[in-house]
Amino acid sequence: MLCPKLSNQHIQLTPYSLMNVRLATQVLSGTTSQALTTFGPPEAAATALYCDYLDKFFDCLNVKNCNEYVFKRKLMLKPYTSLDDERFEWLLKTFLQYFKEWKESIKNRPGDFTASEQSKMFISWQTFESLQITCHSTVELIKYLLSDNVKYVLSERFSQDPLDNYFSRQRSMGSRRDKSNARVFGYQDNTIRNSK
Repeated sequence: MLCPKLSNQHIQLTPYSLMNVRLATQVLSGTTSQALTTFGPPEAAATALYCDYLDKFFDCLNVKNCNEYVFKRKLMLKPYTSLDDERFEWLLKTFLQYFKEWKESIKNRPGDFTASEQSKMFISWQTFESLQITCHSTVELIKYLLSDNVKYVLSERFSQDPLDNYFSRQRSMGSRRDKSNARVFGYQDNTIRNSK
């Protein structure tokens, strides 16, 4: 079976499963790309490339340990150890360029399309902007750490979850207030810190 992880759950989506990252990464994977390339019609080549690029992108950002890349046979999961890592160029020049060319091709597409119709032919502008920010900041952060004598970098360790959790607690504590100020924020910060 070429795509063993794919099931009806990946096709018949519910409001909850629409937001499930695991399902998305299983669909936008290297195995899906290979299946489309091997068994799909010629028109599926662009979708196969899209799946392959997103699989590699996810791998670049999810390097978990020093050995996973060996077991999974995926070089994109190798720990970052060099300032000249090929993945930096791939992220900035190949991956982001793919989306820029896609966006440009929509502008130059023959036909009289409205702005709304054109926007449906591309990923959302928020997603495109987030991809650019993520790629540039990840590359710069890894290079900074490696240049500061860090032996290797595991990109999966980069997480904004603690920051999200902190501000979520700040918002929930101030839910009855229409306006907040530095004094209230500081009081809530002390409460959060002391509750640990």
